[in-house]
Amino acid sequence: MEKAADLRVIRTRKLIDEAFLSLVEEKGLAGVNVRSLTAKAGINRGTFYLHYQDIYDLMDKMEDQIIEEMDRLPARSEPEQLLTSGYVEEPYPSIVEFIRFMNEQHRFFAIFFTQEGTAFGKRLKALIRSRMYEKLPRQVLSPDALSVPDEYIVAYFSSAHFGVIRHWFETGRILPPEQVALILTRLVRDGPLMTAFNRKPEQQLK
Repeated sequence: MEKAADLRVIRTRKLIDEAFLSLVEEKGLAGVNVRSLTAKAGINRGTFYLHYQDIYDLMDKMEDQIIEEMDRLPARSEPEQLLTSGYVEEPYPSIVEFIRFMNEQHRFFAIFFTQEGTAFGKRLKALIRSRMYEKLPRQVLSPDALSVPDEYIVAYFSSAHFGVIRHWFETGRILPPEQVALILTRLVRDGPLMTAFNRKPEQQLK
Protein backbone atom coordinates (compact mmCIF):
# COMPACT_ATOMS: atom_id res chain seq x y z
CA MET A 1 0.00 0.00 0.00
CA GLU A 2 2.79 2.40 0.90
CA LYS A 3 4.54 1.76 -2.42
CA ALA A 4 1.30 2.34 -4.33
CA ALA A 5 0.78 5.61 -2.45
CA ASP A 6 4.33 6.70 -3.31
CA LEU A 7 3.70 5.96 -6.99
CA ARG A 8 0.51 8.04 -6.89
CA VAL A 9 2.44 10.95 -5.38
CA ILE A 10 5.09 10.69 -8.09
CA ARG A 11 2.47 10.55 -10.86
CA THR A 12 0.57 13.51 -9.43
CA ARG A 13 3.69 15.63 -9.14
CA LYS A 14 4.66 14.76 -12.69
CA LEU A 15 1.21 15.86 -13.87
CA ILE A 16 1.58 19.14 -11.98
CA ASP A 17 5.12 19.73 -13.26
CA GLU A 18 4.09 19.04 -16.85
CA ALA A 19 1.06 21.32 -16.56
CA PHE A 20 3.23 24.10 -15.10
CA LEU A 21 5.82 23.88 -17.88
CA SER A 22 3.13 23.82 -20.57
CA LEU A 23 1.30 26.82 -19.13
CA VAL A 24 4.47 28.89 -18.81
CA GLU A 25 5.31 28.08 -22.43
CA GLU A 26 1.81 29.14 -23.48
CA LYS A 27 1.17 32.16 -21.25
CA GLY A 28 4.41 33.10 -19.54
CA LEU A 29 5.06 32.80 -15.84
CA ALA A 30 2.77 35.72 -14.97
CA GLY A 31 -0.15 33.90 -16.58
CA VAL A 32 0.07 30.83 -14.35
CA ASN A 33 -2.05 30.44 -11.23
CA VAL A 34 -3.34 27.51 -9.20
CA ARG A 35 -6.71 27.51 -10.96
CA SER A 36 -5.28 27.33 -14.47
CA LEU A 37 -2.64 24.82 -13.42
CA THR A 38 -5.08 22.39 -11.78
CA ALA A 39 -7.38 22.62 -14.78
CA LYS A 40 -4.47 21.85 -17.10
CA ALA A 41 -3.30 18.94 -14.93
CA GLY A 42 -6.81 17.54 -14.51
CA ILE A 43 -6.70 17.62 -10.71
CA ASN A 44 -8.59 19.57 -8.07
CA ARG A 45 -7.16 22.41 -6.02
CA GLY A 46 -7.14 20.30 -2.87
CA THR A 47 -4.82 17.80 -4.54
CA PHE A 48 -2.46 20.60 -5.54
CA TYR A 49 -2.32 21.95 -1.98
CA LEU A 50 -1.48 18.49 -0.65
CA HIS A 51 1.84 18.84 -2.47
CA TYR A 52 2.58 22.58 -2.70
CA GLN A 53 1.72 25.75 -0.82
CA ASP A 54 1.45 27.88 -3.96
CA ILE A 55 3.02 28.37 -7.40
CA TYR A 56 6.22 29.75 -5.88
CA ASP A 57 6.57 26.70 -3.65
CA LEU A 58 6.13 24.52 -6.75
CA MET A 59 8.91 26.43 -8.52
CA ASP A 60 11.20 26.15 -5.49
CA LYS A 61 10.71 22.40 -5.29
CA MET A 62 11.29 21.99 -9.03
CA GLU A 63 14.53 23.94 -8.66
CA ASP A 64 15.54 21.77 -5.68
CA GLN A 65 14.97 18.63 -7.72
CA ILE A 66 16.98 19.93 -10.68
CA ILE A 67 19.90 20.93 -8.45
CA GLU A 68 19.86 17.57 -6.67
CA GLU A 69 19.85 15.67 -9.96
CA MET A 70 22.70 17.77 -11.35
CA ASP A 71 24.71 17.27 -8.19
CA ARG A 72 24.36 13.50 -8.60
CA LEU A 73 25.77 13.53 -12.12
CA PRO A 74 28.91 11.38 -12.29
CA ALA A 75 32.21 13.24 -12.37
CA ARG A 76 34.25 10.97 -14.61
CA SER A 77 37.47 12.97 -14.48
CA GLU A 78 39.28 15.43 -12.29
CA PRO A 79 39.92 19.10 -13.17
CA GLU A 80 43.69 18.68 -13.40
CA GLN A 81 43.22 16.35 -16.38
CA LEU A 82 42.03 19.37 -18.32
CA LEU A 83 45.48 20.92 -18.04
CA THR A 84 47.73 17.87 -18.07
CA SER A 85 46.21 15.80 -20.87
CA GLY A 86 47.64 17.95 -23.66
CA TYR A 87 45.76 19.35 -26.62
CA VAL A 88 42.96 16.88 -27.26
CA GLU A 89 39.88 17.84 -29.24
CA GLU A 90 37.46 16.19 -26.87
CA PRO A 91 35.10 17.95 -24.48
CA TYR A 92 35.73 17.65 -20.77
CA PRO A 93 33.49 14.76 -19.53
CA SER A 94 31.98 16.62 -16.56
CA ILE A 95 30.99 19.49 -18.84
CA VAL A 96 29.38 17.06 -21.28
CA GLU A 97 27.33 15.54 -18.46
CA PHE A 98 26.09 18.97 -17.39
CA ILE A 99 25.17 20.15 -20.87
CA ARG A 100 23.41 16.91 -21.80
CA PHE A 101 21.36 17.05 -18.62
CA MET A 102 20.36 20.64 -19.27
CA ASN A 103 19.42 19.73 -22.82
CA GLU A 104 17.20 16.91 -21.54
CA GLN A 105 15.58 19.34 -19.09
CA HIS A 106 15.48 22.16 -21.63
CA ARG A 107 11.89 23.15 -20.89
CA PHE A 108 12.73 23.98 -17.28
CA PHE A 109 15.96 25.80 -18.12
CA ALA A 110 14.36 27.76 -20.95
CA ILE A 111 11.87 29.13 -18.43
CA PHE A 112 14.57 29.86 -15.88
CA PHE A 113 16.80 31.74 -18.32
CA THR A 114 13.96 34.13 -19.17
CA GLN A 115 13.63 35.16 -15.51
CA GLU A 116 16.10 37.85 -14.47
CA GLY A 117 17.67 37.93 -11.04
CA THR A 118 16.36 34.60 -9.75
CA ALA A 119 17.92 32.82 -6.80
CA PHE A 120 18.25 29.73 -8.98
CA GLY A 121 20.94 31.46 -11.03
CA LYS A 122 23.12 31.82 -7.95
CA ARG A 123 22.49 28.19 -7.02
CA LEU A 124 23.42 27.03 -10.51
CA LYS A 125 26.63 29.05 -10.53
CA ALA A 126 27.52 27.68 -7.10
CA LEU A 127 26.93 24.14 -8.31
CA ILE A 128 29.13 24.67 -11.37
CA ARG A 129 31.81 26.13 -9.14
CA SER A 130 31.75 23.34 -6.57
CA ARG A 131 31.45 20.48 -9.07
CA MET A 132 34.01 21.57 -11.62
CA TYR A 133 36.42 24.23 -10.52
CA GLU A 134 36.81 24.74 -6.80
CA LYS A 135 39.69 22.24 -6.76
CA LEU A 136 41.41 23.53 -9.87
CA PRO A 137 43.66 26.31 -8.52
CA ARG A 138 44.54 24.40 -5.34
CA GLN A 139 45.23 21.00 -6.89
CA VAL A 140 46.90 22.04 -10.11
CA LEU A 141 48.55 25.36 -9.33
CA SER A 142 50.49 26.55 -6.34
CA PRO A 143 48.62 29.48 -4.75
CA ASP A 144 51.95 31.28 -4.28
CA ALA A 145 52.57 31.14 -8.02
CA LEU A 146 49.19 32.49 -9.09
CA SER A 147 49.17 35.93 -10.70
CA VAL A 148 45.44 36.22 -9.92
CA PRO A 149 43.82 35.23 -6.59
CA ASP A 150 42.34 31.75 -6.90
CA GLU A 151 38.80 32.82 -5.94
CA TYR A 152 38.77 35.13 -8.97
CA ILE A 153 39.86 32.28 -11.23
CA VAL A 154 37.03 30.11 -9.92
CA ALA A 155 34.54 32.98 -10.27
CA TYR A 156 35.66 33.53 -13.87
CA PHE A 157 35.27 29.87 -14.81
CA SER A 158 31.82 29.47 -13.27
CA SER A 159 30.48 32.77 -14.64
CA ALA A 160 31.86 32.00 -18.10
CA HIS A 161 30.09 28.65 -18.12
CA PHE A 162 26.86 30.25 -16.99
CA GLY A 163 27.04 32.92 -19.69
CA VAL A 164 27.80 30.48 -22.52
CA ILE A 165 25.02 28.11 -21.45
CA ARG A 166 22.56 30.98 -21.19
CA HIS A 167 23.50 32.16 -24.68
CA TRP A 168 22.97 28.63 -25.96
CA PHE A 169 19.42 28.62 -24.60
CA GLU A 170 18.65 32.15 -25.76
CA THR A 171 19.68 31.22 -29.31
CA GLY A 172 17.45 28.14 -29.40
CA ARG A 173 20.03 25.43 -28.60
CA ILE A 174 21.04 25.19 -32.25
CA LEU A 175 24.38 23.56 -31.46
CA PRO A 176 24.38 19.98 -30.13
CA PRO A 177 25.30 19.55 -26.44
CA GLU A 178 28.65 17.95 -27.25
CA GLN A 179 29.71 20.94 -29.34
CA VAL A 180 28.75 23.37 -26.58
CA ALA A 181 30.76 21.25 -24.14
CA LEU A 182 33.75 21.39 -26.50
CA ILE A 183 33.44 25.18 -26.76
CA LEU A 184 33.50 25.46 -22.98
CA THR A 185 36.43 23.04 -22.76
CA ARG A 186 38.44 25.15 -25.22
CA LEU A 187 37.60 28.39 -23.42
CA VAL A 188 38.63 27.00 -20.04
CA ARG A 189 41.73 25.15 -21.23
CA ASP A 190 43.08 27.63 -23.78
CA GLY A 191 41.58 30.92 -22.65
CA PRO A 192 39.30 33.20 -24.69
CA LEU A 193 42.04 34.91 -26.70
CA MET A 194 43.72 31.71 -27.92
CA THR A 195 40.30 30.22 -28.61
CA ALA A 196 39.23 33.29 -30.59
CA PHE A 197 42.37 33.15 -32.73
CA ASN A 198 42.17 29.35 -32.97
CA ARG A 199 45.61 28.86 -31.45
CA LYS A 200 46.69 25.72 -29.67
CA PRO A 201 48.62 26.23 -26.40
CA GLU A 202 51.95 25.32 -28.02
CA GLN A 203 51.33 27.97 -30.70
CA GLN A 204 51.20 30.96 -28.34
CA LEU A 205 53.04 34.02 -29.57
CA LYS A 206 56.19 34.70 -27.61
